[in-house]
Amino acid sequence: MRDAVPGEGADGREHELPTPVCRHGREVCGVDRHPSITRLTGTVPTTRQVDAREGSAVDEAAVREAVVRAGLRLAAGGLVIGTAGNLSVRLGERVVVTPTGAALGTLDAARLSVVDLDGTHIDGDLAPTSEAPLHLATYRATGGTAIAHAHAPASIAAGCVVDVLPPLHYAVLALGGPVRVAAYAPYGSGALAENVCTAMTERTAALMRNHGSVAYGSTLEEACDRIELVEWLSSLYLSSAAVREPVALTDEQLQATLAAAVGYGSTQPAGRAR
Repeated sequence: MRDAVPGEGADGREHELPTPVCRHGREVCGVDRHPSITRLTGTVPTTRQVDAREGSAVDEAAVREAVVRAGLRLAAGGLVIGTAGNLSVRLGERVVVTPTGAALGTLDAARLSVVDLDGTHIDGDLAPTSEAPLHLATYRATGGTAIAHAHAPASIAAGCVVDVLPPLHYAVLALGGPVRVAAYAPYGSGALAENVCTAMTERTAALMRNHGSVAYGSTLEEACDRIELVEWLSSLYLSSAAVREPVALTDEQLQATLAAAVGYGSTQPAGRAR
């Protein structure tokens, strides 16, 4: 199978979404989407949002505890086994990251590693994860401030058989659109980091050929939400494909969902719930 081409399906069919417009007439891509639609489509944070946080006082101890909780969450959900997977949070010019060889289900907040944006180890008695280049490249390419990388089974399997995960459910909109598969490269390499960043163009998550999945967000909770969604969408595709070729949503159907999604996923006064 050839390597992934961003926006193109395994059948060569383009799956790139047109610029979505909500019922208020506003474009809803990136940060221009109507705020009421964010719960469905997700917010892709901008670099400006990261810069604004650099001068704020952030409790690193709280961040370290959040990393431990996220590790327990991914391990309990079966998205990682053993020492697979890694997590990080950006705090201005510093990145708190899981150490190499650490099992996400048994992390010690006091023994997490800290690197700068160039990858130089600046704190902690353990070396950072070998996937630090992937995390740092993602921070440079996006406005994310938290990243989750997993070796979830359905995600690995789906990434071996498609170039773009067919949009079988409108939940793909929460990730920016159909999930692309990054071309294979050895773990920890600059090539892998580049391939993943390409696959995540205008997306908040990606599959990784013969490897796993990655997602970013403004918090680790959001990044974990997204990587769990990728696993669910992958499982949905594999289950459907085992029966017959699944029918994917068209770009027009996804566009229509965006147009109707104002207020979706949030509580509403009686008579207005969606």
